[in-house]
Amino acid sequence: MANYKFALVAPSIRKLVALLVCAAIMHACSEQPNTPSTVITETISSAPTDPSVALDSATSAAVTALIAQYLARIDSDFSAVQSELESMQTEIERLLENPGTTALNAVRAAWLRAHSAYELTAVHRHFVQSVVNETTRLNLLSLEYQINHWPILPGYIDYLSSYPESGIVNDMTVPLTANEIRAQHGLFDINEAAVGFHTLEFLIWGENRDRLSPRPFTDFQAIAVLPADAEERGLALEELSNNRRRVMLALSIAILNQDFESFMSLWAAQSNDLRVRLETAASHDLLKNLLIALTSLLTEEVLARSLYPMLNGDFTDSFPSVFSHTSQNVVSAQMFGLEQLLLETSTESMTLDQILSHLSRDYAEYFFQNFDASKECLVLLFSTQEASPIPTSAAEAEFAAVECINQLTNMIDYVEQVQSKLIGPA
Repeated sequence: MANYKFALVAPSIRKLVALLVCAAIMHACSEQPNTPSTVITETISSAPTDPSVALDSATSAAVTALIAQYLARIDSDFSAVQSELESMQTEIERLLENPGTTALNAVRAAWLRAHSAYELTAVHRHFVQSVVNETTRLNLLSLEYQINHWPILPGYIDYLSSYPESGIVNDMTVPLTANEIRAQHGLFDINEAAVGFHTLEFLIWGENRDRLSPRPFTDFQAIAVLPADAEERGLALEELSNNRRRVMLALSIAILNQDFESFMSLWAAQSNDLRVRLETAASHDLLKNLLIALTSLLTEEVLARSLYPMLNGDFTDSFPSVFSHTSQNVVSAQMFGLEQLLLETSTESMTLDQILSHLSRDYAEYFFQNFDASKECLVLLFSTQEASPIPTSAAEAEFAAVECINQLTNMIDYVEQVQSKLIGPA
């Protein structure tokens, strides 16, 4: 498990953080950045300056209508994930039927599409957690652990170059059934993942440390004749690693599909109830739920899981897609989902971004300046530092991580300013 020891960062790094924060504050005070948000529609009065704000009737109605539109977007984006997962299952079936380089590359492309589609829903999933009851929330979190946990211990799944007979694939004591594989998931350690996107990622890419040596398609070729050495060891055909790996791959995609279907079913029941309650729900509470989703995405998915560990020198478990070397795709999809929430989820006359800009001048002036900079910073950081488990210069990597942290925490501050102002109707 990643070790989040942000409080134990070396003194030199703490000093660097402090200097950069001071520089950011001075920079913000010395410049007048361009305002990225569209001018608010005339149905809303001039921006309030009171430290506490009760939403007026027009804004309240806009929030309610916007939430209704957002629920439709969530359903659409979840359905897109399901479609991509079904496509990946089809490509895996083709690979197992006729193994080859082309077929394996098609599986990898399908995995990338499905995983990016899932990560695009990250902000949706944080919103869902904020509006469902506690029992459902815990069930959804349990399913998320099964669907997309990382980091994983690859040697728990299959062979490593240094341990050629490791993993469930090579452990004849583990029957390859869906129930048994599920039972192995997190059996002794949270990172001993046996199911989910990243188990599949390792199965189809292998270690691939240099980006140039992914798993060969021959690992998925069926063996129909028992080799002499295997016969001498008392192995049966179904116990050969290639044959077990084929079964493991087929079961893994089937389990992933089942788990995501369960996730969608849980949400469907809750979203229907939420739609019924929209007309009577307090608009300021609904808006707070959206803001909580936005800030928790940045805090939990990006800061806590990746950037803070980097400050402690962890350049292995900080990247979510280490076998495919596509961690930059993950953060890009997450930020794109957030951008869609702000700019594309809207009523006929206004977007969420316009509503937030109306409630906070600081948000209107500075949020997207930091948002655009953070996207560029994160993609550059993830794409360059993941090229090697140990960066060329740890100091440069830590400096880049601090730069991204500053921009993200600025974004969070601007959103929390809005959240802190919201109160119920007078």
